[in-house]
Amino acid sequence: MGALANTAMNTLFWEAGVMTLVIGLVNIGIGGQKINTKDFGIVILSGAIMETLALGFVIQDAQVFDATVAAAFVLLLWIISIALILGGTNLYVVQHALWFTGILFALFTAYTAMHGIIFVSIALGLLVPVTVLLAVHGYTGKAYWAKAAGVCSAIDGFVFLSLAFTGAIQVVLP
Repeated sequence: MGALANTAMNTLFWEAGVMTLVIGLVNIGIGGQKINTKDFGIVILSGAIMETLALGFVIQDAQVFDATVAAAFVLLLWIISIALILGGTNLYVVQHALWFTGILFALFTAYTAMHGIIFVSIALGLLVPVTVLLAVHGYTGKAYWAKAAGVCSAIDGFVFLSLAFTGAIQVVLP
């Protein structure tokens, strides 16, 4: 991987860490119960914009697997942010997108685990319960599914931030 794409991937890890932490903490209920969904959507949208820019550099370097993984995450950020900002959207469509992206993250997790990329495998693996549990929450309306997804998402945020920090200091994790 070229230096530019490597740097872009590291920023994707950082942004994924921040976004999964924000999503997790909001779903757990940390920060109060009066979260403005439009404000939440704007935060997620800013992450989607930044990740889209970084994704362009990964694509430019022809890193197909990395670009595909990043694109799946970026797509979710765009979908979630637009739905939160607009409100009143067809949320079942969003739940379907979460569910199917969760399946894709499971496949990415298996691939990275088979190739010994342990920390990325953990980070991607935690996205599976996050996306699937958020979809189940959307289908059922039961708050405990969102809280369970929030816990997984918050933990995942720390894993992504660890990847970003170690990448920034040029330490390669297994």
